[in-house]
Formats: sequence, structure tokens, C-alpha cells
Amino acid sequence: MNFTPAHFADPQSRLSAYEPTRADHALHDLVLASLRSGEVDEQGLRDAFAASSLPQRVVRIVMILYAAAERRILVTRATKLDTPAAACFVEVIQRLVAHPRRAQMDATRMRLQLDLVQEPPRAADFFAMGMSQPGDRHFEIGVDGLLMQGAEGKLHVFPPGDGYVRSVMSMGQLRDYLNRVYGEDYLRACKFQCFRSASFITSASGWRALYRGHPVVGPLTRQKIEHALQLAVGHIQLTQKGDGKFLYYYDAALDSRRDHEHPGRDVVKNPYYNILRHGGGALTCLFHEKISQLGNTWPNITRAIDYLVAQARQQDYQGQTGAYIYSEKKSKLGGTGIALYLLAQYQKVSGDSQYRQWADQMACHLVNQITASGEFIYYNIYLDKPVSEAENPSHFSFFYPGEAVCGLAAYLHLLTPEQREPIFAKLRLALQFLLVERPLVRASEYSVLPSDGWLMMGIMELWDFEAMRDPLYSDFVFSDARKMIERMYKVSDAPYPDYAGGYYYNFGDYPYADGARCEGLLGAYELAVKMNDTETAQALWQAICLAAWALLHLVNTEDSIYFAPKPALALGGIRFKYTRQWFRIDTIQHVASFFAKLLPYWDANDALAPQQRVASPAKPQNEAV
Repeated sequence: MNFTPAHFADPQSRLSAYEPTRADHALHDLVLASLRSGEVDEQGLRDAFAASSLPQRVVRIVMILYAAAERRILVTRATKLDTPAAACFVEVIQRLVAHPRRAQMDATRMRLQLDLVQEPPRAADFFAMGMSQPGDRHFEIGVDGLLMQGAEGKLHVFPPGDGYVRSVMSMGQLRDYLNRVYGEDYLRACKFQCFRSASFITSASGWRALYRGHPVVGPLTRQKIEHALQLAVGHIQLTQKGDGKFLYYYDAALDSRRDHEHPGRDVVKNPYYNILRHGGGALTCLFHEKISQLGNTWPNITRAIDYLVAQARQQDYQGQTGAYIYSEKKSKLGGTGIALYLLAQYQKVSGDSQYRQWADQMACHLVNQITASGEFIYYNIYLDKPVSEAENPSHFSFFYPGEAVCGLAAYLHLLTPEQREPIFAKLRLALQFLLVERPLVRASEYSVLPSDGWLMMGIMELWDFEAMRDPLYSDFVFSDARKMIERMYKVSDAPYPDYAGGYYYNFGDYPYADGARCEGLLGAYELAVKMNDTETAQALWQAICLAAWALLHLVNTEDSIYFAPKPALALGGIRFKYTRQWFRIDTIQHVASFFAKLLPYWDANDALAPQQRVASPAKPQNEAV
């Protein structure tokens, strides 16, 4: 793989870790007691702050008080010359306590965000700054904050973490948000300054450092991966409907189910529901069940499968009955492929064959979707019209064939050796097209960052059968894995600490912490294990751990949902991006499934020598990099 542990480990962290001291805990508890009771012990708070390990030399303090379903309260003060920061700290606490809405907040749910600005803010041209701008014009969403002084003299604050809290990822989105709040004309008359801060949030365990608004992840551990998986499954169980459907989409910042890709759809009367992603929700529970063996998600899995097969339609193929999944006026190759993958995995893990007839029929359909050229038919129905082979090129999908291959590969385990042979022949034809012909005839569909994780996993599944072991197949998997790693931010080159483990198309891009690609990367690792290629497996494991660390930044834990109007509904969601509060059933599926499939390999790799393991990329505070 040509990658060494030095690409992924961090022998000397650029940013120091924050571990609360006993004095920090005392300050934390005293602050919360004041906010809940409305009584401020001025001297006690001043002494506690001075004794704490929090920065004592600051130019401004910002405090934001949150409570579920309540509008937050923000108070900020600049420190006066030659005045200890502790005095300013107490003044801000007093202002919060005196605020008329503070008493209305649920005291048991209060969370306080504390930002300590250590360097003087710098003047900024808000309308010339951007994420892609260099030098002083660069504005990093989630790391940089804004002070805005209106023409009338009033000061407004957009703290660094508000990129996360307000679900803002780009400069255009930030301008749109501020235009909605203040109006463009008002902003045009404002004077702007940029600042960075050390940021903290109260929690059950005391102060927790924030970076980009999210609690600092810290070292990668098995416990954190397990916890993220448990939270994701808990969210799925909480939100799955009685008919088996999952909560398809949720915006935790706005408490909204309005899908940004289908903004015109009525979320009650005509909600969008993607059947491919439905299958992924069930797979998450299934992979969790496989490693936990708790038995508590089987009802969720079977409800989801029952809903899925209720969408199946049968079709005759020269005397054989096939079945495909039909939804939203379409029958997608990938929809039936993932459905078959789910049914085959269900029978393998549970031993229950109650859905076997549907698996047989879906496999029959998928095999018959492979044309003489080896190209799959991507949609056999599109907007309620059958799709002919001649029309097929205009309905091209890059991902559906990999999903179909994955489904058929898992299904092969349910068959006898004699039953497998005809499917082997069709799959060889399909793989020849996918790996040799498609890169030529569909070159424009490929990018520098590979994305066909399903096909990588499908080939890994096929390697269980000697008849399907071809160097062409394994070379493709390892080549795509290598290209993914080449386009992964390493600890040594990440522009910001939390970029490490995320992917990029062009260096400097906002990071793509991507569960779907990570599943493909893990598929490459599993293939290397099957091939007894220890060197490749260990090189891949380094990248997998770094990618897993990045993915933890997307997980809504108890401490990361301090801002949410409905924390119970936000908990366990796994977001699209670092500072976007949207999540969907498939964003949960890919990350949680990756974690579930990674865990069985953890102990064996954890035994590697320390220099061969991935150290924590960083435990950063919200400081300038």
C-alpha cells in the first residue's frame, strides 16, 4: 500500500488536550448551581475561576445558555484593561442569572457553552471572506467567529461554534443565515471582526472542550465506537414506525423533517421515502445484532423486511418467477440489490428462512437484469414506464450495479454448489463490464476519489468462492482503496486537526467524513485478510482507524446535542457533515454498519505494537491552528 504508520499517527500533537482538573469541576458545579438557583456567589465564582485551569488571560468572554425547546440566551463582555478575567466571568454569570427568560428554562436540562477569546479580534471584510480564500481572507466555518457592530452601535456575536449549532457549512450559507436574521442592508452597514476561542460545554462529567462546536473526540477507542453504534441503533428503534418504515430525514437544528433534496414535498401528506435507504436501516440493526446477539432488534428487522417485501412485484422470466422492489413509481436495480443483500444476510445471521422465496425471486430478477454485454439494466421501471435495453444508457446509475453484485454475492451463500454456477457465469460477465468496459465508456462518471464501496464489498463477499477469485477483481478493490487513502487527510497534512481521516477531491476541500466509502475501505481490509495479505491488511487498518476517528465527529452523542430543540430525537443521529445538523437513515446506516463490521477485528489489531497503531489524531481545543 506504500503507506506507513507515520502517515496516520500523531507523535507530537499540535494542540494540547484538555482534561478538567478538580478545580475545574468545582467551578463547573458552582456555575450550574448559580444558573439553576438564581443566586450568585460572587467571591466563590471569582476564586473558583482563578483556581481553574481555564485560560486566565482573555479579551472577551461569551456564554450561551441552552435548554431544550427554549430560545437560548447569549451574553458577552469584553474584559477591561488590568482587570482579572475572573471579574468579567462573574459579571457574565450575573447577567445570565438576571435574564428574564433564565427562570423559564428547565433547570435540569440547562447546558452552558463558555467561549474564552484569548487574542484580540481582527478587522474583517465579511463580504470578501470565504472558506477557499487564503490568508486573512480565509474564514473557517466552526473555527472562526464574528463580531458585528451595527451602525447604531449594537454588538452582535456569531460564535465559532454557531457554524455547528446553526447548521452552517459554507460561507454562502452563513451569509444567507445572517441575512435572514438581520437583513442584508443592516449587514452592509456593520463593521466586522473575526475571532477564535477556546470553547467548552457543561456536561454530566464536567466541562467538555469543543472544537468546531462538537465535543472533542479524543483518542479512538473501542468503547467510543460501540457507544456510537448503540446510540444509532437506539435512534432507529425509537423512530421506526409501526409499518416498518424508518424516520427518513431529520434536521436537528430546526426540529424539521423537511428533506433539503425535496423541499417542495409535504412532510405529512407526501413525504419522500427512498426504498434503497430503507433497506440500509434494517442492515444497521442486523449487523448490530450479529455482533451483540442481544436479540432486541429482531422485531425492528422483521418489520422493516415486511415493509420491504410488501413493495415487491413479481415478473415471469421464461417460466421462473422473479421479483423486484417498486417504490416512488420506479423499480431501481439498487433497490432490489440491497433488498436481496438484506434478505440473504438475515437468513445467514438468524437461520430463519421465512423470506427465502423472496430472496430466490429477487435473485432471479437481478440475474435477468444482466444484458449480453454484461451491463445491468439500471431501472426496469421508470416513472411507471418499462425501460427497454435500448433506453437503458439514458438511465445510467454508477452505484446500482455494485449494490446488485453485493446482493447476489451474499445470496450465493444460501445455494448449493450446483445452483451457484449459472450465477457465477452471469457475475463474471457483469464484472468484466464493470471493471474493464465501464471505465472506458463511462469515463466521465469517475472522479479522482473513488466512491463505489458497494462493488468493493461485493467482490470481497465473492472471494469466499474459489470460482470467483480473479486478480482482476482484487486488484480493483485494492486500487480503489489506495486511491481513497491518497485522498484522505492525514494527521501530518490536515489543514485543521479534525480534517484528519476525512476525504477530499482537491486538497483544501472541506473534509468528507464518509461512511459509505469507509465501508468500501473496510471491504478491502476484509479481502486482504481472506487473502492472507498481512502487509496490505495492516496498512489498510491504519487508514480505517483514522477514518473511524473522523466519523465520530458526525455522531450525535449526549454531549453534542446541547443545542437541539428535541434532544431525544437528535440523539444517535449521524450527520452528513461536521457542521450540518441534517441526518438521514442512510447516513446513519453507512457509519453505524461500518462500526459494527469493524468491531470484530478490533482486538486482533489492538494487539499490534504501539508504533504500528493509530494514535489519536489530536485532542484539540478551539484554538488557532
